[in-house]
Amino acid sequence: MMPKLFSRLQSPSGSPIICVIAGDDAAPEVMRPTVEILHLLAPDIRFVEALSGREALEHYGDAFPDETRERIDAADCTLFGASGGPSRPVLWYLRWGKETYVNVRPIRWYSGYSSPMLHPESIDYVIIRDNLEGMYPPREGDVRELGALSSSKSWWQAPPIEKQGAYAVRVSTDEQMYRLAVSACELALCRQSAGYPGCVTLGAKYSILPRTDGRLRMIVMETVRTYPSLSYQEFLIDDLARRLIAAPETLDVVVLSNEHGDILADVASGSIGGLGLSPSACYGEHYAYFEPVHGSAPDLAGKGIINPTAMLLSGAMMLTYLGYAEQAERLERAIEQTYYKGICLTRDQGGSGSTMEFVEVVVEAIASMK
Repeated sequence: MMPKLFSRLQSPSGSPIICVIAGDDAAPEVMRPTVEILHLLAPDIRFVEALSGREALEHYGDAFPDETRERIDAADCTLFGASGGPSRPVLWYLRWGKETYVNVRPIRWYSGYSSPMLHPESIDYVIIRDNLEGMYPPREGDVRELGALSSSKSWWQAPPIEKQGAYAVRVSTDEQMYRLAVSACELALCRQSAGYPGCVTLGAKYSILPRTDGRLRMIVMETVRTYPSLSYQEFLIDDLARRLIAAPETLDVVVLSNEHGDILADVASGSIGGLGLSPSACYGEHYAYFEPVHGSAPDLAGKGIINPTAMLLSGAMMLTYLGYAEQAERLERAIEQTYYKGICLTRDQGGSGSTMEFVEVVVEAIASMK
């Protein structure tokens, strides 16, 4: 059973309503077939499209029009393609406006993925990352402003206010760190019931940043202690980066700050075969959105060769959130079978198949399970 955070509240209308935002550049080329497959698996779900980015600019004169905001607000969750820049205001609203405070990124190797690792078979863990604080969104200014901070007098090195330059602020509130810690524990508990170790791993620079990463360390450690069946381990963030490659089999649920998670989750995706394989979901108390890890791939736009796997797996995560666990499992198994057989894989995975050729094989695999 999924933790409360990772499953939606019951919709008053019964059938879920999904806001579909295709995104920029090549992203619509993976969104369209994904929605078709999701509708095939769960025909009672209602999909409502909303425009963003360049398409919204052309139609409304605004990259994030009121109509799109209203459709997001009226939906149970949003399925988002990818932002190449023009759709970024929409993504920021989904993140900070809807307060989706944790980002979950499963890292799992399927047989057939073109991994650069010699033995990728043991890669199967989840990164859970702060989605609201840290150094994002940007809070920057002139370095001379730091002289006005009373705390700067106690810093190991005084701010170079006599020089020209800039600074960035890193924010860590106890409330957000605690929400991240609890979410990680609930996810680890859920995975433990499915046969995983139930181990929470923290990666942070607590040796150098005691008031931010050190505080996160304490909160995560103390929170794990309230879950008797779970275990805890911690590593400095640079050591954890090494372990993602050297010892991924030791990981189950990995807790990271915003910017650390942003970087290391892409490293983790690279270890299984690339960003085109990695889904993600962002959850809050009252909303969630689902998107592939990869960007909008402007270099692939219009060519019909972008890998749809990350988008499809993000759709599977959405199905689970909405209560369609059996349908989500069918989609995941169909993708796993497609890679195992090596049929019509896309170019990034060593094949020559197009986006739609890959999708057709996945649809055939789903049909064969009936």
